[in-house]
Amino acid sequence: MEEQLQKALNNVSFSVNAEKQTMDLTVIPHGETTPISFHLNYKIVENGEKTEFFVTKIASDRLWVDEIVKMWLEKSNFNYKIPQNIVGIVKMFLK
Repeated sequence: MEEQLQKALNNVSFSVNAEKQTMDLTVIPHGETTPISFHLNYKIVENGEKTEFFVTKIASDRLWVDEIVKMWLEKSNFNYKIPQNIVGIVKMFLK
């Protein structure tokens, strides 16, 4: 998966604001000359021994990409269970 993403995307920039729980990602898809930027809001929820990462909002600087991402987020309710062995590292950067 990672190798496929590297082939499809060039010049990836990524930043996190843990205080505001936001991320900014800019990519240039393979074959494109103009970057696409994404801004997302997230939250980390701890429930007993389980820690989950939830994307609560995604916005893009391109209208058509923005609409696709919003539809995807509405259907998928994106959340990811963080494996226990990396929870500490993830929380150090994202919380």
